[in-house]
Amino acid sequence: MKLFNKVTLATSLIVSQLAWAQPTPAQIEQFKKLPKAQQEQLARQYGVDLNALNAGSASSQPQQPVAAPEKTMPTPTPEAPAKEVKEPTELKAFGYDVLKGTPDTFTTFDSIPVPNDYIIGPGDEIRIQMFGKEDGEELATVDRNGQISLPRIGPVSVAGKSFSQVNAELTALIQERIIGGNVLVSMGNMRMMQVFITGEATQPGAYNVSGVTTLTQALIAAGGVKETGSLREVQLKREGKVVAILDLYDLLLNGDSSQDVRLEKGDTLFIPAKKSTVTISGEVLRAAHFELVEPTPLSEVIEYAGGTKAAAYLGTVSVRRQTQSGIVVDTVDLNKSSGRNFKIQDGDEIFISKANQYFVNAVGVRGQATRQGVHEFKVGMRVSDIFKSIDKDLRAGAELDYALIVREKSLRGEVEVLQFSLRKAITKPNSKDDMVLNNRDHIFILSNNVDSEFWYGRGSQSEATLEMERLTQAQEQRAEAQRNARQGGQEQTTVDAQTGAVTENSPTQNDEGQAKVSEIADSNQLSHRAKELEPIIERLKEQSHQGAPVQLVEITGDVKYPGIYPLTKGMETADLIVAAGGLLESAFVSQAELTRFNSGNDEDETTALSHQRVDLSALLAGNPDASPRLHSKDRLIVFKKPTWQSEMVVELQGEVMFPGSYAVNRGDTIRDLVERAGGLTEFAYPDGAVYARERLKLREQQQMQFLRGQLEQQIAGLTLRKNSSSASFSSSPTEAMQLVQNLTSTPALGRMVIDMPAILSGDDEADVVLANKDKLFIPEYEKTISIIGEVQFTSTHTFDNSKTVDDYLNLAGGTNKQADTDRVYVVRADGSVMIPNNSYWFSRSSESLQPGDTIIVPVDVDYLDGLSTITSATQILYQLGVAWSAIKD
Repeated sequence: MKLFNKVTLATSLIVSQLAWAQPTPAQIEQFKKLPKAQQEQLARQYGVDLNALNAGSASSQPQQPVAAPEKTMPTPTPEAPAKEVKEPTELKAFGYDVLKGTPDTFTTFDSIPVPNDYIIGPGDEIRIQMFGKEDGEELATVDRNGQISLPRIGPVSVAGKSFSQVNAELTALIQERIIGGNVLVSMGNMRMMQVFITGEATQPGAYNVSGVTTLTQALIAAGGVKETGSLREVQLKREGKVVAILDLYDLLLNGDSSQDVRLEKGDTLFIPAKKSTVTISGEVLRAAHFELVEPTPLSEVIEYAGGTKAAAYLGTVSVRRQTQSGIVVDTVDLNKSSGRNFKIQDGDEIFISKANQYFVNAVGVRGQATRQGVHEFKVGMRVSDIFKSIDKDLRAGAELDYALIVREKSLRGEVEVLQFSLRKAITKPNSKDDMVLNNRDHIFILSNNVDSEFWYGRGSQSEATLEMERLTQAQEQRAEAQRNARQGGQEQTTVDAQTGAVTENSPTQNDEGQAKVSEIADSNQLSHRAKELEPIIERLKEQSHQGAPVQLVEITGDVKYPGIYPLTKGMETADLIVAAGGLLESAFVSQAELTRFNSGNDEDETTALSHQRVDLSALLAGNPDASPRLHSKDRLIVFKKPTWQSEMVVELQGEVMFPGSYAVNRGDTIRDLVERAGGLTEFAYPDGAVYARERLKLREQQQMQFLRGQLEQQIAGLTLRKNSSSASFSSSPTEAMQLVQNLTSTPALGRMVIDMPAILSGDDEADVVLANKDKLFIPEYEKTISIIGEVQFTSTHTFDNSKTVDDYLNLAGGTNKQADTDRVYVVRADGSVMIPNNSYWFSRSSESLQPGDTIIVPVDVDYLDGLSTITSATQILYQLGVAWSAIKD
């Protein structure tokens, strides 16, 4: 029974040792020799993880020395404190993250160097190796009496002596006793000792550490210091007395580790709560919360933060201090000794602001310059001192005749704008355009080419430029597909039988895409100049006020870049035309109109506009009297030549002698065009001529959109009436909506009905004046009649002058059940509509059918009560969709 109690007591001590510190391999082996049931019982009692213990012992070697750990295992009690959770702040407390350790892990160091001043004590192992006359090795452990026993020598007292002293004494003693032998003395396993870490540690408790462990190593082993703890007054207590105080700022800021002393058995490391905290932010290298021991000079606190940045303004450092009556703000000048010695107290908040970011001696360059940015200003410097060469100092797209200088004219930041010719400034130094610059002037070099990015790659392309490229690529792909489709064939003109659209199978037929490309190019060009001037214009608007009108003028009409421009100093009409890129070819140079806004005075609040004629031809000739001086809000209108017209191109295809695209003059007619094309061929069918106009196409699109809205409103009303009454309908509103969708998908054609035989015969009343992008197609004569719509079989038949409409309907198998036989009509080959004499709408004489006519039988659309407009919609659909079905390719 006594033996059992001894084993249990020994085992309890082993497991207690396991729970409080890193066990030695011998202790682990002794624990593993116990029965498994007893191991589990003791593990549950002391909170030891058997799996972790077995895994740790599997990799450990017996009799290995345990060196000073950086981190040790904490006391694993159920009441172990959780990790501190603090609210996130913008600034961190200085120094605490450096000492952060991981208290729930343990790392050993088996072969760290032993300092010469290490004090030997009970539990240390001393290894003595002898070689020479005698060879051997002896591992001696210092006993409780502080002695080691050596064979042939006896006990030797070593406790309380430094390692270097023991090394020297043992070497001399052994060499004296054993003559002719050499001795090497080293340390084996160092002793383990227990220390206590208390106070504001992350994981306070008792720790087993080696004899070389220092204060900072013990702090790291405890997981560091809480942010509520002091880093300036860490106390080392021995036998109830404070033997050392560690100021971690000396170590963290200056690298001074002289206070980081080694611990001894039974030492207590106490971390008190910090008593004073200040905050420093702004233009310092290390903004954070810092701890003070006592009131400290401001210069020393700034050194804690790593010093000030280069951009810091030292003349006014703000110090906010909390007092009983409120927050007091002190402004301190660090350039003076009184400011540097200003005492910082607990709770002070220090803020160092930036210095003025304005350039003191600089000239800014923006825009199409090779070297944008800031240039050094020198008194008397000119534009030519910055731009010496057009090729080297400017980009390829730079505007040479219109450049601007934005100059500050008052302390309030108000600016004035000066205009000059960059070309003359470079080629004629010291001229009027080679202006003398002032400090802090800004030179703006504008662009004269929207595609100037072409010269520098595609890194700065605008969205509009990319859209232009996309459209161009799409055109090229379509043209390539058309060329592949008709390899070896002849270009043909096609008239769609369903839509009547006239298309030419050639790479240049996509006028709409080309027009969109041109439109994007023009809009991008305009917006490009306006975008460059936008910051200047906005600043001029902001600085205008009562008594200081906005310094802006406007130019419209036939100039390259119409728009709003800054009113530069001494600006004349000629300067405004230069700013707008010059006159277009279409500009009327005999006269332009200058409109001036005359504001009333305080007594007369009325305003009026005055108009003045300007002779641009005299202005271009260099007559100074012909260029009036401009005022605020002046507006110059450059007229277009009365007889000017853009190039007009008309397409003529089909059965003419020379089909193709013709440039026409304003006032030319269809007859003139046909005569220029050599007249019609012998196969032409002039009664079936198809004439389309772009302007009419837009009108048709608007009309169909309006009709669609009306139909949708009527169908919606009928749907509500059907749901709220017992009325019966033969068809649902969904089917009616299908007609609306068909109307939406039907393309607008812009077809104009013409009487081609009358035009060719010389009838001026029937002739039509041509417009740009008109298309005329003369089909080949075909003796056919087409029947489509609500018939049993849609078909085309040979024309017979003796047959009537009913005869042709019978040839198509007659009408079907949904046919509206009362509204049958005929669409002529020229696009006109003929109503047969059986219609109840009109009472007219019978008209005979003609070759190329199309008989249309519409659907009966009276199945919805009140939906009268559906009939018109159906007729429009049939007329637009099949009007040209008689014309074949």
